[in-house]
Amino acid sequence: MRIEPYKSKYYDNCIEIIQSNTPKYIFPNEHLDYKNYLLKKDKTYFVLFNDFDLVACGGYGINKSQTKAGLSWGLVHSVHHNLEYGSYLLKYRLNHIISNYPEIEIHLDTSQYTYRFFEKFGFSVNKISKNGYGEGLDKYDMILKEYSKL
Repeated sequence: MRIEPYKSKYYDNCIEIIQSNTPKYIFPNEHLDYKNYLLKKDKTYFVLFNDFDLVACGGYGINKSQTKAGLSWGLVHSVHHNLEYGSYLLKYRLNHIISNYPEIEIHLDTSQYTYRFFEKFGFSVNKISKNGYGEGLDKYDMILKEYSKL
């Protein structure tokens, strides 16, 4: 596996990844937000390659006061789910945050389908919004409680 910073040449690959996760994990109305995110210049976003292909992507943002980090758009191509790519990329992002901002709180939001994945890494649910992303897709707000699991 290889991780490198996102470049615009990976745009189509990342769009293919989000489309592979639609509609179960991502609703179509979120695609425009993702496209706009990819076009932003000031983001911390990474892509993960297996031996041959770009199979996952994800990043994070830091608030202005540098007290909170938020994981953003962590996606694994649906044909590569449950192959440890998501775990590898999540650990990479968390370690990147912690090494650059050691005292920061790390947050994320996800759905009822993936929150248990994040619990394995020390995240705890602090709020659930029924249909938070749209009809049938609940929003789970989570915070990293246990840094030792990295």
